[in-house]
Amino acid sequence: MPYHSARTRVIVGFLFLAAVLMSGTVAIADATPPPAQPSLADRFPAFQEVMRATAAQLASLSAQGDSLILFKNVIGPRLGLNDAAMTVGAKGLSPAMTKELLLADLTQSATELVRGLAAWHLAQAARDLGASATAEQLEGVQRQIDAQMAWFTEGTPLEPSLLHLLAFFKDVHPQGALPDTAAEPIRASDATAHMAGAVAQVETWAIQTVHREWFRLLNWKDQVRQQRGLVRLCGTWQWSIHNHQNHREEKTAVIFAPPGATSATSPAEIIVLGDSVYLRWETRAGVQEDSLLFSGEGQRLEGTFVNTAGGWGSITGKRTASCFPQSGEKPAAGQRRHH
Repeated sequence: MPYHSARTRVIVGFLFLAAVLMSGTVAIADATPPPAQPSLADRFPAFQEVMRATAAQLASLSAQGDSLILFKNVIGPRLGLNDAAMTVGAKGLSPAMTKELLLADLTQSATELVRGLAAWHLAQAARDLGASATAEQLEGVQRQIDAQMAWFTEGTPLEPSLLHLLAFFKDVHPQGALPDTAAEPIRASDATAHMAGAVAQVETWAIQTVHREWFRLLNWKDQVRQQRGLVRLCGTWQWSIHNHQNHREEKTAVIFAPPGATSATSPAEIIVLGDSVYLRWETRAGVQEDSLLFSGEGQRLEGTFVNTAGGWGSITGKRTASCFPQSGEKPAAGQRRHH
């Protein structure tokens, strides 16, 4: 009996311990937070933080070359534009690669972004002067406008606003009429409201320019990839389509226009990443999506399709004519794809 009693106590203790452990496991599982729901990524940079961190460099810029150096070394990386910054500073690129990388547009966009940040910094500096600004502070902003006037006004609508600011500073701080001490506050005048309007115009232009050029630079890589893909795809193709829904074979000519051109037979959407090709066709019959791969040194396309009518099957394409604007060939007439 003692043996059985001890054995019973051991079994009961074991079961109790297992129950405690299991309950703890369940509690931990219940306490596990649910997985995060997918959401749109927030890739927007903190422009004003970058502007404050580079205030001294922005205030001293007065030429395009200097702005490109600042973009390459500081501004670009801090705004998440590392690839664009490295490409702007690349050396020894061939003419063909320079054209393919859209380097002229990339350089111009980088210059405009930095110029926008510099104008934004100037507008904030002018606004921060307020009614109690000292003569020294006014002189600092006035010198900055004088030094950067040619750069700010080249191809922009900023000249009237900047000239208005300079006139305001001369009114409140004329030559030869300095106060007894440089720290003496300059009282607000009737022109303060007009100055605020000029500052607002400069700031509006700057903010719009910074955001526009940042988005252009952010999307630059995708645009280069798309251009490369459209060049590879451009031309006339003979496609053989097998629809497994009705076991029907169809042959059709498909024409892809060169980059920058449009065609009545072009898909609604084209995405080319490496050898992978995604096509989306939209017609009255519905929507069709093709997933294809380049093969045969880019002379063949093979893959599958699916459409909203329930059809699905295989596609085999063979290039029959190259991109006619480049080679001088005239493609065969093609019809819009059927679904």
